[in-house]
Amino acid sequence: MVIKSMLDNINHLHCRPKLVRLSSNLTAAQFDLMKMVPARKIILDAMDQGRLIQGGHVVESSSGTFALALAILSSALDFRLTLVTGPLDSALKWRLTQLGAQLEIVPDGIGYQGGIQQKRLDRLADILRDDPSAFWPQQYENPSNPASYSDLAALFQLEVGDVDILVATVGSGGSISGTSRYLRAAGRALEVHAVDHNLSVLFGSSPASVQSLCHECYEPLLGMGADIVIGNLDHTQCDVVHWVPVALMINAVHKLHRETGLLVGPTAGAAYVVADWLARENPTKTVVTIFPDHGIRYLSSVFSADWLQPRAGMLTYQQSAPVNVDHPTGVDGRWCSFDWARRSYVDVLGYPPRPKGA
Repeated sequence: MVIKSMLDNINHLHCRPKLVRLSSNLTAAQFDLMKMVPARKIILDAMDQGRLIQGGHVVESSSGTFALALAILSSALDFRLTLVTGPLDSALKWRLTQLGAQLEIVPDGIGYQGGIQQKRLDRLADILRDDPSAFWPQQYENPSNPASYSDLAALFQLEVGDVDILVATVGSGGSISGTSRYLRAAGRALEVHAVDHNLSVLFGSSPASVQSLCHECYEPLLGMGADIVIGNLDHTQCDVVHWVPVALMINAVHKLHRETGLLVGPTAGAAYVVADWLARENPTKTVVTIFPDHGIRYLSSVFSADWLQPRAGMLTYQQSAPVNVDHPTGVDGRWCSFDWARRSYVDVLGYPPRPKGA
């Protein structure tokens, strides 16, 4: 009963987004901590299945909000938590350690096949060998991740009505795959636009030449994109894929703050770049998007004059619409889009998904 009460409280505090009307036909689901949605379901399912008991050991690879969600849950439910992370900003590092997490920091993945994400996963495998009874949530592969977004799809249907276009950034693949599946199961002719970073390999693109700001921010600032293959990403749900440069993301969150007072992170900015354009291009269609990250993590970077001033030249970059490319290999440092047409990765690229450097 106590555990159920704690989980209900966590659900109330962290798993229910605010629905924000940004224009007559554009609504955003704004989360303070979206990754609590899959983290809560993954942990609850593991407890129900007997794979995780109170006092048990949870181990995961994450440097962002999924790590924070696990730390909150583990602190509340009396689990030991070991997190294999990349470099962390001081505020997040303090929160994780204050919540009782043990941190194993992997400084970089330079020259490592699969980049820092694969290097962290290899370190996690070492920990699991030392403690085979530990529970690994596996956010990239666990089907409970996409399944957890059925409530978000139901909320869109209840509060927004018939949805024509869904715009979602892609990290673990859970939110875009789960939300689109449940909306389509309701019988709607839904169009899904996936939003990625142009250094990510999730849709086969990793161009050599991108803006320097994209290189700088890819690992430390963004909760999107990946250097490894993500099992929970259902490519066949995606109609169109967009690759958005970081300068546009940052300018978008500044615009949102000026016009609405919303303080959201650059991943939400990427979603807004695409969703706002689609809403203006399709005034008779209902567009929804997902803002997965609060801006509080970025007060010393994206919302700091000291951080922004030396990067002011890079932030002058503007682009009002995507450049449509004929193939993902044509993606460069601009905002690019590609008609994925609900095909598998192999159907589009001609080979199975592979990590960076493979």
